[in-house]
Amino acid sequence: MKKLLTVLLAMFMLVALVGCSSGGSSNSETETESGDIELVFWAHTENAWIESYKNVIAAFEAENPGIKIRLEDFPYDEFEAKTLTSLASKEGGADIYELWGGWGVDYASTGAFAAMPDALAEEIIRDSYPSTIGALQYDGKLYGMPFEFNIEYGAMLVNNELLAEAGLQPATTWAEWMDQAHKLTKEENGVLTRKGIDFMNADGLAYIYTAMMLQSGVNYQNEDGTFNFNNEVGKKAFKEIADLVVGDNRVTELGELADPGVIGYEELYKGITAYVPRGPWAINAGSDTFGLTLGQEYDYIPMPWYGDTKAFAAETGWSLAVNSKSANQEAAFKFVEFFFQDERILSHNIACAQIPAKKSVAQSAAYVEACPYAKPLVDILEYGQFIGLFNTDRFKEALYTTLIDYVQGGVYGSIDEAVADIETKCNAINQ
Repeated sequence: MKKLLTVLLAMFMLVALVGCSSGGSSNSETETESGDIELVFWAHTENAWIESYKNVIAAFEAENPGIKIRLEDFPYDEFEAKTLTSLASKEGGADIYELWGGWGVDYASTGAFAAMPDALAEEIIRDSYPSTIGALQYDGKLYGMPFEFNIEYGAMLVNNELLAEAGLQPATTWAEWMDQAHKLTKEENGVLTRKGIDFMNADGLAYIYTAMMLQSGVNYQNEDGTFNFNNEVGKKAFKEIADLVVGDNRVTELGELADPGVIGYEELYKGITAYVPRGPWAINAGSDTFGLTLGQEYDYIPMPWYGDTKAFAAETGWSLAVNSKSANQEAAFKFVEFFFQDERILSHNIACAQIPAKKSVAQSAAYVEACPYAKPLVDILEYGQFIGLFNTDRFKEALYTTLIDYVQGGVYGSIDEAVADIETKCNAINQ
């Protein structure tokens, strides 16, 4: 969902040409005809999200007469272009941004955001998981309020019918999972017709590879921010992943088995992939798109740990931030603080099928009762660590393109060469 900074200039030129509908709203005092303060809130178009925002706004306005919020939503690509251009120029834009957490890595240090008031920042930090605020912190200040724990590791979709057909119960250990993957894989004339496991995408590879290292007791990043893949643990984990794609023990492929564009979790719903580690956002597609029933044809279950140490990496997810150029920062922060209340965080995450960033809400009986599918993830949130202060798009690209080049052959002569190149590519990210 995040773009590389190298496309920012093109986006800036595009938005400059088409204009921003709220271009100057946050640079001067904005009042309605009745004298009320009006805050402009930018978000991306997603029906469940927008309806939830409208409900929060209505409740806020009822408790805060004199403050009005104008919600403006845009299709995601347009929203991203407008938001990043606004943050890069530090002019115009909204008073309040719906912010993808990863953007904080590039902009928290630039002065584009207003720092959270000290009391609110202390409350957010105290009751939020570390990974959800990692990208929003800079030089001892917090520049956003997280509402989502962005998690792509720790649980997996399983096709119950494929397991039942093979007389299997869902795997509970890593060794059992790998064994079942081989049993469930089908091949005809050297061509796979069913995958036992599929996590061969940029997100899936990044989170499983880093988790395998962390669970083996080795961090993929050094204290100085450089990367640490070129070691025995990093090589062993990379080889185990590569062996799932090539050779006699392969259980998956880099591409699709059937229709182009039908990605891993969709192949599971079509009955041609057995296991798919994925975030909770992929669950609803089983019922909404394929007419299946969670708990019958498919399930969402805990993912086995690879090693003895319980640990995984996670990015900072969706958040709210305030424009540093807003003339109405006090009112904007009042809305952010209102949103951070348990009732609002709970209702919004339920409506949007997300994991709350707020510990007290994520661990509440009310949340688990409303979102029982989330329990495998809620149970492990405490083991998540912030992925790191670097451009995660480039990080994932370095891992995935290296895997592709390795399994296709002709680029690397050995695992050692491939892993050394991953480390070199990743260390170039922040240069």
